[in-house]
Amino acid sequence: MIELDGVAKFFGPTVAVENVSLNVAAGDFCVLLGPSGCGKSTVLRMVNAMIAPDRGRIVIGGVDIATLDPIKLRRGVGYCIQSVGLFPHWTVERNIAAVPRLLGWSRPRIAARMAEVVAAMQIDKALLPRYPRELSGGQQQRIGVARALAADPDIILMDEPFAALDPISRAALQDEMRRLHEVSGKTFLFVTHDINEALRLATRIVVMNKGRVAQAGTPADILMRPVDEFVRGFLGRDELPLRLLDLVEIRDRIAPLSHRPSTTAIGGNATLRAALNMMLDHHVSRLAVADETGRIVGEIGLADIVAGGAPQ
Repeated sequence: MIELDGVAKFFGPTVAVENVSLNVAAGDFCVLLGPSGCGKSTVLRMVNAMIAPDRGRIVIGGVDIATLDPIKLRRGVGYCIQSVGLFPHWTVERNIAAVPRLLGWSRPRIAARMAEVVAAMQIDKALLPRYPRELSGGQQQRIGVARALAADPDIILMDEPFAALDPISRAALQDEMRRLHEVSGKTFLFVTHDINEALRLATRIVVMNKGRVAQAGTPADILMRPVDEFVRGFLGRDELPLRLLDLVEIRDRIAPLSHRPSTTAIGGNATLRAALNMMLDHHVSRLAVADETGRIVGEIGLADIVAGGAPQ
Protein backbone atom coordinates (compact mmCIF):
# COMPACT_ATOMS: atom_id res chain seq x y z
CA MET A 1 0.00 0.00 0.00
CA ILE A 2 2.74 2.49 1.01
CA GLU A 3 6.36 1.89 0.02
CA LEU A 4 9.39 4.05 0.70
CA ASP A 5 12.53 3.13 -1.21
CA GLY A 6 15.81 4.77 -0.17
CA VAL A 7 14.10 8.03 0.75
CA ALA A 8 16.22 10.97 1.95
CA LYS A 9 15.46 14.58 2.83
CA PHE A 10 17.90 17.40 3.58
CA PHE A 11 17.27 20.89 4.93
CA GLY A 12 20.44 22.72 4.00
CA PRO A 13 23.31 20.88 5.72
CA THR A 14 20.91 19.06 8.07
CA VAL A 15 20.04 15.45 7.28
CA ALA A 16 16.38 15.02 8.28
CA VAL A 17 15.81 11.59 6.71
CA GLU A 18 18.50 9.30 5.32
CA ASN A 19 17.98 6.15 3.25
CA VAL A 20 14.61 5.17 4.71
CA SER A 21 13.05 2.10 3.15
CA LEU A 22 9.89 0.54 4.50
CA ASN A 23 6.66 -1.12 3.40
CA VAL A 24 3.29 -0.53 5.00
CA ALA A 25 0.87 -3.25 3.96
CA ALA A 26 -2.80 -2.58 3.29
CA GLY A 27 -4.72 -2.74 6.56
CA ASP A 28 -1.67 -2.15 8.78
CA PHE A 29 -1.67 0.26 11.68
CA CYS A 30 1.96 1.33 11.31
CA VAL A 31 3.42 3.64 13.95
CA LEU A 32 6.55 5.71 13.34
CA LEU A 33 8.08 5.94 16.81
CA GLY A 34 11.08 7.92 17.96
CA PRO A 35 12.41 10.96 19.83
CA SER A 36 11.99 14.53 18.65
CA GLY A 37 14.05 15.29 15.56
CA CYS A 38 14.36 11.67 14.42
CA GLY A 39 12.64 12.35 11.07
CA LYS A 40 9.31 10.64 11.67
CA SER A 41 7.13 13.69 10.93
CA THR A 42 9.23 14.50 7.87
CA VAL A 43 8.53 11.01 6.54
CA LEU A 44 4.79 11.53 7.05
CA ARG A 45 4.86 14.90 5.29
CA MET A 46 6.67 13.36 2.33
CA VAL A 47 4.09 10.58 2.09
CA ASN A 48 1.41 13.29 1.99
CA ALA A 49 3.36 15.17 -0.74
CA MET A 50 3.68 18.25 1.45
CA ILE A 51 7.43 18.18 0.82
CA ALA A 52 9.32 16.20 -1.81
CA PRO A 53 12.13 13.76 -1.06
CA ASP A 54 15.58 14.74 -2.28
CA ARG A 55 16.38 11.13 -3.03
CA GLY A 56 14.48 7.87 -3.38
CA ARG A 57 10.83 7.35 -4.18
CA ILE A 58 7.49 6.91 -2.44
CA VAL A 59 4.88 4.60 -3.93
CA ILE A 60 1.23 4.46 -2.90
CA GLY A 61 -0.99 1.77 -4.35
CA GLY A 62 1.67 0.90 -6.92
CA VAL A 63 2.01 4.48 -8.19
CA ASP A 64 5.04 6.72 -7.66
CA ILE A 65 3.57 9.82 -6.01
CA ALA A 66 6.07 12.02 -7.88
CA THR A 67 3.90 11.40 -10.96
CA LEU A 68 0.69 12.50 -9.23
CA ASP A 69 -0.91 15.90 -8.71
CA PRO A 70 -0.07 16.54 -5.03
CA ILE A 71 -3.39 18.29 -4.37
CA LYS A 72 -5.38 15.35 -5.71
CA LEU A 73 -3.19 12.99 -3.71
CA ARG A 74 -3.85 14.88 -0.47
CA ARG A 75 -7.58 14.97 -1.07
CA GLY A 76 -7.54 11.19 -1.33
CA VAL A 77 -5.64 10.68 1.92
CA GLY A 78 -6.93 11.37 5.43
CA TYR A 79 -4.61 13.66 7.40
CA CYS A 80 -4.81 14.61 11.06
CA ILE A 81 -2.31 16.63 13.10
CA GLN A 82 -1.79 17.68 16.71
CA SER A 83 -2.96 21.26 16.18
CA VAL A 84 -6.18 19.94 14.60
CA GLY A 85 -6.31 22.62 11.88
CA LEU A 86 -10.08 23.16 11.97
CA PHE A 87 -11.35 26.25 10.18
CA PRO A 88 -12.41 28.56 13.05
CA HIS A 89 -15.10 30.38 11.01
CA TRP A 90 -16.80 27.14 9.92
CA THR A 91 -19.20 25.04 11.94
CA VAL A 92 -18.24 21.55 13.04
CA GLU A 93 -20.52 20.10 10.37
CA ARG A 94 -18.91 22.11 7.59
CA ASN A 95 -15.41 21.29 8.86
CA ILE A 96 -16.10 17.56 8.73
CA ALA A 97 -17.55 17.84 5.22
CA ALA A 98 -14.65 19.94 3.87
CA VAL A 99 -12.93 17.30 1.72
CA PRO A 100 -16.10 15.72 0.28
CA ARG A 101 -17.19 19.22 -0.76
CA LEU A 102 -13.80 19.82 -2.43
CA LEU A 103 -14.20 16.52 -4.26
CA GLY A 104 -17.54 17.66 -5.63
CA TRP A 105 -19.73 15.13 -3.88
CA SER A 106 -23.49 15.63 -4.13
CA ARG A 107 -25.36 16.93 -1.10
CA PRO A 108 -27.16 13.61 -0.48
CA ARG A 109 -23.87 11.72 -0.63
CA ILE A 110 -22.22 14.17 1.77
CA ALA A 111 -25.17 13.95 4.16
CA ALA A 112 -25.08 10.16 4.12
CA ARG A 113 -21.33 10.05 4.74
CA MET A 114 -21.62 12.67 7.48
CA ALA A 115 -24.13 10.48 9.28
CA GLU A 116 -21.77 7.50 9.04
CA VAL A 117 -18.73 9.40 10.33
CA VAL A 118 -20.61 11.12 13.15
CA ALA A 119 -21.91 7.73 14.30
CA ALA A 120 -18.52 6.03 13.92
CA MET A 121 -16.73 8.72 15.94
CA GLN A 122 -19.57 8.91 18.48
CA ILE A 123 -19.92 12.67 18.00
CA ASP A 124 -22.84 14.33 19.75
CA LYS A 125 -25.06 15.77 17.01
CA ALA A 126 -25.60 18.83 19.19
CA LEU A 127 -21.99 19.80 18.38
CA LEU A 128 -22.52 19.97 14.61
CA PRO A 129 -23.80 23.59 14.46
CA ARG A 130 -21.15 24.83 16.89
CA TYR A 131 -17.79 26.43 16.07
CA PRO A 132 -14.37 25.02 17.05
CA ARG A 133 -13.84 27.69 19.72
CA GLU A 134 -16.91 26.33 21.53
CA LEU A 135 -15.42 22.84 21.89
CA SER A 136 -12.98 21.29 24.32
CA GLY A 137 -9.57 20.13 23.12
CA GLY A 138 -10.72 16.52 23.08
CA GLN A 139 -13.85 17.39 21.11
CA GLN A 140 -11.82 19.39 18.59
CA GLN A 141 -9.44 16.50 18.06
CA ARG A 142 -12.35 14.08 17.60
CA ILE A 143 -13.72 16.42 14.92
CA GLY A 144 -10.28 16.53 13.30
CA VAL A 145 -10.23 12.74 13.08
CA ALA A 146 -13.77 12.74 11.68
CA ARG A 147 -12.70 15.20 8.98
CA ALA A 148 -9.79 12.92 8.05
CA LEU A 149 -12.25 10.04 7.65
CA ALA A 150 -14.99 11.98 5.87
CA ALA A 151 -14.01 11.22 2.26
CA ASP A 152 -13.61 7.52 3.16
CA PRO A 153 -9.90 7.34 2.21
CA ASP A 154 -8.02 4.05 2.21
CA ILE A 155 -5.05 5.68 3.97
CA ILE A 156 -5.08 7.77 7.15
CA LEU A 157 -1.97 9.78 8.13
CA MET A 158 -1.78 11.06 11.71
CA ASP A 159 1.01 13.22 13.17
CA GLU A 160 0.95 13.08 17.00
CA PRO A 161 -2.78 13.89 16.97
CA PHE A 162 -3.38 13.25 20.67
CA ALA A 163 -0.15 14.62 22.18
CA ALA A 164 -1.72 17.79 23.62
CA LEU A 165 -4.75 16.09 25.19
CA ASP A 166 -5.32 15.18 28.81
CA PRO A 167 -4.78 11.48 29.66
CA ILE A 168 -8.49 10.61 29.76
CA SER A 169 -9.29 12.21 26.39
CA ARG A 170 -6.14 10.69 24.88
CA ALA A 171 -7.02 7.18 26.05
CA ALA A 172 -10.60 7.52 24.77
CA LEU A 173 -9.45 8.58 21.30
CA GLN A 174 -6.81 5.87 21.20
CA ASP A 175 -9.55 3.34 21.89
CA GLU A 176 -11.60 4.89 19.07
CA MET A 177 -8.65 4.51 16.69
CA ARG A 178 -8.22 0.85 17.61
CA ARG A 179 -11.90 0.18 17.07
CA LEU A 180 -12.04 2.09 13.77
CA HIS A 181 -9.00 0.25 12.49
CA GLU A 182 -10.51 -3.11 13.39
CA VAL A 183 -13.86 -2.44 11.71
CA SER A 184 -12.66 -0.44 8.69
CA GLY A 185 -9.52 -2.27 7.60
CA LYS A 186 -8.02 1.07 6.56
CA THR A 187 -4.27 1.64 6.47
CA PHE A 188 -2.93 3.96 9.19
CA LEU A 189 0.48 5.63 9.29
CA PHE A 190 0.76 7.25 12.71
CA VAL A 191 3.57 9.35 14.23
CA THR A 192 4.25 9.47 17.96
CA HIS A 193 7.06 9.73 20.50
CA ASP A 194 4.88 7.99 23.11
CA ILE A 195 5.87 4.35 23.54
CA ASN A 196 2.68 3.41 25.36
CA GLU A 197 0.58 4.95 22.59
CA ALA A 198 2.54 3.03 19.97
CA LEU A 199 2.06 -0.26 21.80
CA ARG A 200 -1.63 0.43 22.27
CA LEU A 201 -2.32 1.13 18.60
CA ALA A 202 0.23 -0.51 16.34
CA THR A 203 0.20 -3.73 14.38
CA ARG A 204 3.68 -2.69 13.21
CA ILE A 205 6.19 -0.27 14.72
CA VAL A 206 9.04 1.51 12.95
CA VAL A 207 11.54 2.92 15.46
CA MET A 208 13.50 5.87 14.04
CA ASN A 209 16.71 7.53 15.19
CA LYS A 210 18.68 10.35 13.58
CA GLY A 211 16.74 10.14 10.33
CA ARG A 212 17.11 6.39 9.89
CA VAL A 213 15.06 3.30 10.64
CA ALA A 214 16.57 1.71 13.73
CA GLN A 215 14.19 -1.27 13.84
CA ALA A 216 10.88 -2.32 12.31
CA GLY A 217 8.58 -5.14 13.33
CA THR A 218 5.56 -6.10 15.38
CA PRO A 219 5.30 -4.65 18.88
CA ALA A 220 6.14 -8.05 20.34
CA ASP A 221 9.20 -8.45 18.08
CA ILE A 222 10.60 -5.07 19.09
CA LEU A 223 9.98 -5.53 22.80
CA MET A 224 11.36 -9.07 22.91
CA ARG A 225 14.28 -8.54 20.52
CA PRO A 226 15.50 -4.90 20.47
CA VAL A 227 18.33 -4.71 17.95
CA ASP A 228 20.64 -2.29 19.77
CA GLU A 229 21.19 -0.14 22.83
CA PHE A 230 19.31 2.83 21.36
CA VAL A 231 16.12 0.84 20.82
CA ARG A 232 16.47 -0.90 24.18
CA GLY A 233 17.06 2.40 25.96
CA PHE A 234 14.29 4.26 24.15
CA LEU A 235 11.78 1.54 25.02
CA GLY A 236 13.00 1.62 28.62
CA ARG A 237 15.14 -1.44 29.30
CA ASP A 238 13.79 -1.77 32.86
CA GLU A 239 10.22 -1.47 31.58
CA LEU A 240 10.40 -4.12 28.85
CA PRO A 241 8.83 -6.98 30.88
CA LEU A 242 5.94 -4.75 31.95
CA ARG A 243 5.46 -3.38 28.43
CA LEU A 244 5.01 -6.95 27.19
CA LEU A 245 1.98 -7.17 29.48
CA ASP A 246 0.45 -4.28 27.50
CA LEU A 247 0.32 -6.50 24.41
CA VAL A 248 -1.86 -9.25 25.87
CA GLU A 249 -5.55 -8.89 26.64
CA ILE A 250 -7.04 -10.60 29.67
CA ARG A 251 -9.56 -12.53 27.56
CA ASP A 252 -6.62 -14.37 25.98
CA ARG A 253 -5.50 -15.66 29.40
CA ILE A 254 -8.85 -16.09 31.17
CA ALA A 255 -9.31 -19.01 33.59
CA PRO A 256 -12.52 -20.64 34.88
CA LEU A 257 -14.05 -19.19 38.02
CA SER A 258 -12.75 -20.67 41.25
CA HIS A 259 -14.99 -21.79 44.10
CA ARG A 260 -14.27 -18.47 45.86
CA PRO A 261 -14.39 -15.85 43.07
CA SER A 262 -13.01 -12.37 43.58
CA THR A 263 -15.45 -9.54 44.16
CA THR A 264 -13.20 -7.17 42.18
CA ALA A 265 -13.86 -7.29 38.42
CA ILE A 266 -12.10 -6.10 35.28
CA GLY A 267 -13.12 -6.13 31.63
CA GLY A 268 -11.84 -8.92 29.42
CA ASN A 269 -10.56 -6.44 26.84
CA ALA A 270 -8.19 -4.84 29.36
CA THR A 271 -4.50 -5.77 29.25
CA LEU A 272 -2.53 -7.97 31.61
CA ARG A 273 -0.72 -4.86 32.80
CA ALA A 274 -4.05 -3.24 33.69
CA ALA A 275 -4.97 -6.39 35.61
CA LEU A 276 -1.67 -6.31 37.50
CA ASN A 277 -2.19 -2.65 38.38
CA MET A 278 -5.70 -3.36 39.66
CA MET A 279 -4.45 -6.25 41.77
CA LEU A 280 -1.85 -4.00 43.36
CA ASP A 281 -4.38 -1.22 43.92
CA HIS A 282 -6.90 -3.55 45.59
CA HIS A 283 -4.37 -5.79 47.38
CA VAL A 284 -5.75 -8.95 45.76
CA SER A 285 -4.15 -11.78 43.79
CA ARG A 286 -7.21 -12.65 41.65
CA LEU A 287 -9.77 -10.66 39.64
CA ALA A 288 -13.13 -11.61 38.22
CA VAL A 289 -13.33 -11.02 34.45
CA ALA A 290 -16.44 -9.45 32.89
CA ASP A 291 -17.58 -9.43 29.28
CA GLU A 292 -18.97 -6.40 27.41
CA THR A 293 -22.35 -6.79 29.13
CA GLY A 294 -20.85 -6.91 32.61
CA ARG A 295 -21.45 -10.63 33.03
CA ILE A 296 -18.69 -12.46 34.93
CA VAL A 297 -17.19 -15.05 32.59
CA GLY A 298 -14.05 -16.17 34.40
CA GLU A 299 -11.11 -14.91 36.39
CA ILE A 300 -7.43 -14.13 36.15
CA GLY A 301 -4.82 -14.58 38.84
CA LEU A 302 -1.37 -13.24 39.48
CA ALA A 303 0.10 -16.60 38.46
CA ASP A 304 -1.72 -16.36 35.10
CA ILE A 305 -0.10 -12.98 34.47
CA VAL A 306 3.38 -14.17 35.40
CA ALA A 307 3.03 -17.31 33.27
CA GLY A 308 1.33 -15.65 30.33
CA GLY A 309 3.03 -12.30 29.95
CA ALA A 310 4.69 -12.91 26.59
CA PRO A 311 2.44 -12.66 23.50
CA GLN A 312 1.73 -15.97 21.82
